[in-house]
Amino acid sequence: MRTESTLNRPLLLALLIVFSCTSLRALSLKETQPLSLLPAAKEYSYRVLQSFPHATSIYTQGLEYHNNYLFESGGKYGESIILKRRLNSTEPEQYSPLDHTLFAEGITVMGDHVYQLSWKSQRGFIYSASSLTAQGEFSYRGEGWGLTNNGQQLIMSNGSDKLQFINPEDFTVSHSIDVILEGRPVTRLNELEWIDGLVYANIWTSNFIVMINPLSGQVVAYVNLDKLLPTHMKTAQTDVLNGIAYDRKRKRLLVTGKYWPRLYHIELVDEAHAD
Repeated sequence: MRTESTLNRPLLLALLIVFSCTSLRALSLKETQPLSLLPAAKEYSYRVLQSFPHATSIYTQGLEYHNNYLFESGGKYGESIILKRRLNSTEPEQYSPLDHTLFAEGITVMGDHVYQLSWKSQRGFIYSASSLTAQGEFSYRGEGWGLTNNGQQLIMSNGSDKLQFINPEDFTVSHSIDVILEGRPVTRLNELEWIDGLVYANIWTSNFIVMINPLSGQVVAYVNLDKLLPTHMKTAQTDVLNGIAYDRKRKRLLVTGKYWPRLYHIELVDEAHAD
């Protein structure tokens, strides 16, 4: 199945400005240059290559694929969990519920450990990737939203237009970057995934994924997945897209959403260079 992006660039920019907590008056001189003088972000369409089952009981906050297993973090107070399962089954082989006072957020696998954030508690959790047994905790300032890593540092979002780069040894912030799309700040960066040198990020309350240069903070590309989940599969509980995982061995991009019944393997399509 092939689905085309229907949102044009001006409308996307307007949408992301609405998401931003920063008004146009607060933009720097560089950010108020004509769009023609700023780097243009590439718009991708996509095609669905395969789909897999996904539990509609999970409010997906984090997704990761590692060693042939899917790791998932589910949120909501009283429902928060981390689990590990095979792609073709919704039954977890291992799982660990969180205390009812915690709202689970993003996860990432780095080395032999799984790192998990919580929303407002400023507490992170470390698990064994092989068994999901607890290995320790860490703390951070502010809210926790999305989490990924570049092989050396954890990369975290907090709902703003910033990505923080965190040392996994002592959990101090080494630096942060401002994320911008053609000169305008992009906020509500949520679930994250490191793919081929770029940070992929869901934009919360939307079905957009943006692709961010981790050195400059520039959004270099984006895709609109608004029509990914068919209408007949949606219920009153179905929420937005939130969940990006990457199977590095097979080069599969996997995405899902909060309370979605399916998880999709998609391929991004560059229309400008399509056959």
